[in-house]
Formats: sequence, structure tokens, C-alpha cells
Amino acid sequence: AACRLKGRPWKRVPDYKSKLFVEMDHEKAALQIKYLMSARDPVAVDFETNMLKPYSKNARVISFAVSNGQISIAYPWHGESIKATGELLQSDVPKIGFNIKFEDRFAMKEFGFPINSWIYDGMIGTHVLDNRQKICSLKFQAFVLLGVDSWDDEVKPYMQSKGSNEPNRLDEFPLNKLLEYNAYDALYEHKIAMI
Repeated sequence: AACRLKGRPWKRVPDYKSKLFVEMDHEKAALQIKYLMSARDPVAVDFETNMLKPYSKNARVISFAVSNGQISIAYPWHGESIKATGELLQSDVPKIGFNIKFEDRFAMKEFGFPINSWIYDGMIGTHVLDNRQKICSLKFQAFVLLGVDSWDDEVKPYMQSKGSNEPNRLDEFPLNKLLEYNAYDALYEHKIAMI
């Protein structure tokens, strides 16, 4: 099947960056979340945190992104955007993620409830299609299915920690770059789910 393929997954390189919106103002972010909720279309959701697991008292969310596949909005975790995110996560708007147990764990920590209305976990979907090791990550699937180069080269060293309950160094990474990375994650999660 691979030998029968010719060319790339697109005729012209898609301009995914133009679909990203980094919103530093928590009130404007809340309005954008409510706008996406009102459309009732499936959205991909993605937390960025200082630890892999939320069980430490020092675990915290740094940013969040939501995408409907057409736009992807990322914002710092503070103010009105937190309340609007909680409303989104509890709503019956269909949700998409990649390794959704991570998002559910942090939603439980932040809001006291798991995310409602999951319709797709890209990691599980990938395992179902092909269960080989090292091919089920979002980064690999975005490369294979969307022809996207790595977008995590800068942030990756800051995401490393000594253990899943130990802090990483995302607090040291420039926030605007982290938000862009977060927005890419949500956008690609949505696009892969639609494929």
C-alpha cells in the first residue's frame, strides 16, 4: 500500500499557523471558548501542565487549547478562561483528545469532574489501527497523516522531568511559544480525529 502512494498528503503545504490564536487576555479567551461551544461542533482539547500526573500538591495547569479544526485557541490558565473552560469540559459538546486519561485527570483536579462527551481518543484510535511501538504519538501521526514537521523541538527539553509526579521546566519556557505549541497540539488532534 505504501509503494502505491505518490506524493504528499496535500497538493499545497497547508498554512496551519494561520489557524492558531494565542489569547493572553482571559476575558477574550472566555468569549472565544463560549463561541466555540455555541457552534456545538466537536472540539479537540489539550492541557499543558507542569507535571504528567496531577496528584502532587504542586501540580498545576499552565495553559489550555481548544480547536474546532478551523481555528485553534490557546490561552494561559487564569481568570475567566478557567471558568469558561470548565463549562466547555462539562458540556455535551463532543470532545477529542490524544491520550485522554491525561486530560481527564487534570479536569478532575481542577474542576472535580471528568470531561464530558468524549468521542475520540487519537492515541487509542491509532493503537487500534496499528499497534506497533513508537508510532501512536500525536507527533508521529501528524507527520504521517498531515505531512507536518515536528513542532515540539524547542519545548521538548522543558517537558522532561525526573518522574510523572515531579515538575518539568515548562515554567521556564516562554509563555507565547508554549501557547503556540499548545494550539498546534489541539489543531492536529482535531484534524487526525477527522481522518
